[in-house]
Amino acid sequence: MTETASPDIDAGIAEIDELQRLLMRSTGPGVRGQHYKQHGCVFATFEVLADLPERLKIGVFAKPKAYTAYIRFSNGAQLDDTKPDIHGMAIKLTGVAGRKILEGEEDAATHDFVLADKPVFFIRNTSDYVRFMADFAQSAPRGEPPLAFIAWLKENRPEDLPVLLGFRQQVQDSPLAARYWSQVPYAYGLDDAQVCRYSVVPTKENLVSPIPSEASGAGYLREAMIGHITRAARPAVFDFCVQLNDDTSASTINNPTVEWTTPVEPVARIAIPPQTFTSTAQLAFGENLSFTPWHAMPEHRPLGEINEVRRRVYLSSSGLRHETNQVVRREPTGNEHWSFNMRLSPEELTAGINADFKAVLAKLQATFNFMAANLQHGRATHTYGVVAKGEARCITPAGFPETDVFVPGRVFPIILRHSSPGGRADDRARDGVAASIKFFAPGASTDGDGFYDILMNAGRQLFVRSIRDFSTFVHTPDDDRIKLVESGLMLDDQLREAYRIRGSFTDSQYHTWVCFQFTDKTGVSRYVRFRLINADRGPDRGLPRPEFRADGHPSMDATPDDDRAPDFLRKDFIHRVRHSDVRYILQAQLRDAPPPPIGNHELFDPSQPWNEYWFPWADMFEIRLTEVMDDQAAVSRLELNPNRSPECIRIPLATSPDDYASLGHARAIVYPGARAARAAVPSPQNN
Repeated sequence: MTETASPDIDAGIAEIDELQRLLMRSTGPGVRGQHYKQHGCVFATFEVLADLPERLKIGVFAKPKAYTAYIRFSNGAQLDDTKPDIHGMAIKLTGVAGRKILEGEEDAATHDFVLADKPVFFIRNTSDYVRFMADFAQSAPRGEPPLAFIAWLKENRPEDLPVLLGFRQQVQDSPLAARYWSQVPYAYGLDDAQVCRYSVVPTKENLVSPIPSEASGAGYLREAMIGHITRAARPAVFDFCVQLNDDTSASTINNPTVEWTTPVEPVARIAIPPQTFTSTAQLAFGENLSFTPWHAMPEHRPLGEINEVRRRVYLSSSGLRHETNQVVRREPTGNEHWSFNMRLSPEELTAGINADFKAVLAKLQATFNFMAANLQHGRATHTYGVVAKGEARCITPAGFPETDVFVPGRVFPIILRHSSPGGRADDRARDGVAASIKFFAPGASTDGDGFYDILMNAGRQLFVRSIRDFSTFVHTPDDDRIKLVESGLMLDDQLREAYRIRGSFTDSQYHTWVCFQFTDKTGVSRYVRFRLINADRGPDRGLPRPEFRADGHPSMDATPDDDRAPDFLRKDFIHRVRHSDVRYILQAQLRDAPPPPIGNHELFDPSQPWNEYWFPWADMFEIRLTEVMDDQAAVSRLELNPNRSPECIRIPLATSPDDYASLGHARAIVYPGARAARAAVPSPQNN
């Protein structure tokens, strides 16, 4: 099997590359040369099957393993999904160890599979490809077929004419319900004994109810994906298969226009979990990904002239696209999906911070990652909790600033999690209480990440003013924290107010502590804080006696006379949700933005509540809990981040670790890293 192209082939590939770049410049160099319409880029699990026959245990498939994968579904050329076309499924595995064969990216930990919904390709070799591209470069801008190439093919390779004419003739019900093929061959092992083609076969559950043809619009393929993995929250499952062939002759390798008849054998299972994949961040991630069959292990090296063409053209067109868009081309790590539906990108969160802030963040990140992966076998903080599902009905009053999300009468499915901030397993411990709410789109299930998270704690304010102070507190031994109180870094009155003599999670009022930028439909920006109160609108219950002092301790052991059960808080909440009517009111406190320059304005200070006379609380949602969430695996996956929010809500950004806004800013950066560390810890986890 030849692994290096001849000079004639090299010259042909260079000509194809130049024609492709000319086409991209005429149609827009910032978009892909092919497959530029993206239906969605989703994250998935690519799990190599156990108990494969020895002859199939090669390379990626050598042993059972689950990889995080990103899968991009696309049209080949059409912007209108109702028109026939070729459709793509590009798969990128992450965390793949070993050297790769792509020059300059040998150390990349990714492996790509590039497939389409047609089993064969319509061109055999480089010289035919040059002829096609020369004609296509002239005809495509006019919206015409390559008639000169069709005439040549009819005269010289009449057996390939039906392949060409039928190549872009597929109409899909859903990208999740189609079968895909690699079309061209690949090595299967380091020797030359056999070659393979890949194919991906959907399970029958991947299409439950196709969109009726009369309701199919130009973007119905994305809508079909949304209906399946977002609204219905159903997974999509595929078998990834190889088709081996012992005929390794050049006539077989260099003729992708002919289907093979050898058996197709499954080697892996692809599972796309329920998710919301249409956020700006996730769509941009998919657009910025680059796929090439040369992101591969040597055991799976691409073979044949068409793959040689792809080696150069894919990289070249990708380079032109990223250069035009001023985006750095980089391979993903597999952790990106934790922040797909975040309001601000990692680049936006870190662009304006100074070196001092970065150093504080790095230290906190290492600590939180260690706690999540080692000490607690679960969340780094708020480790133990209880979760329920329900709904939130928007009840914003007349005069409340209008947004596209918070519309009176609109009902959102939610998940609410109560927890103990101190991370002690014993509910009798003296500690605070917390509540976090995850919102999902109206009509959607409560699977996936949702679109908005609100994190709240008992007490109107935090006991430190900035992320530097918080980091100092975290990295000071508990017995020495009284010195932080004496120095004024920790505020003992604020810490004391966060304590509760705990009887029930439903007794307390919960506050966000930090504020958020709130922009209404007219573009006017204000700032907002949230609190959650019991539906009876009673007082905040469980405050400690006036003589109680925290002395810098964020939590303490239970008192010796406390004879309640160690899990009484969780049992109480579960019993209430199952047998009574658990309701809350989510309220908002709005405050006009001060004129610029805002700087370190006191409204950002998390240690100071806003005056309720000047900034009264307004009802936003009626919340009713209906079902305990007792699937512990799902609870373990539950991730909450203040950066997950709709367009109308945004975290104020800081530049220094001493800025009041640095606390909320830092949480948005540190939480995804800790979540990734926790995801690597095997179940069961504390929930």
